[in-house]
Amino acid sequence: MIVLDASVLIALLEPTDAHHQRAITDLAGLNGELGVHPVTMAEILVAPFKVGLAPQVRADLASISVREVTPGPDHPMVLAEIRTRDRLRMPDACVLALAVEQDSPLVTFDQRLAAAARSRALLFGA
Repeated sequence: MIVLDASVLIALLEPTDAHHQRAITDLAGLNGELGVHPVTMAEILVAPFKVGLAPQVRADLASISVREVTPGPDHPMVLAEIRTRDRLRMPDACVLALAVEQDSPLVTFDQRLAAAARSRALLFGA
């Protein structure tokens, strides 16, 4: 599985996003299951929810094999360690914790999150 950060999927969904083309290219090059933390999915759905499109966007993401992954029972401990060590905001800590738990590479456009994933050898393509 490859874990995706909200920054990648928001860029994919928003044509005016500075990373839109990069998101299209990066996701087209990925093979395998694509996973997101439930908090990440909620983050992605905020803007679509405001205009009544959240169910459609969620279905669209499922159609490209993006699925929510339920964190494991040790998730709170992993989150606490990441928040302490890397000082990431909770949404970013959730994404990295999922990648750590799944021992899966992480795709993100966020520099701080990328640095934390790279320090654990979990940054996709690094």
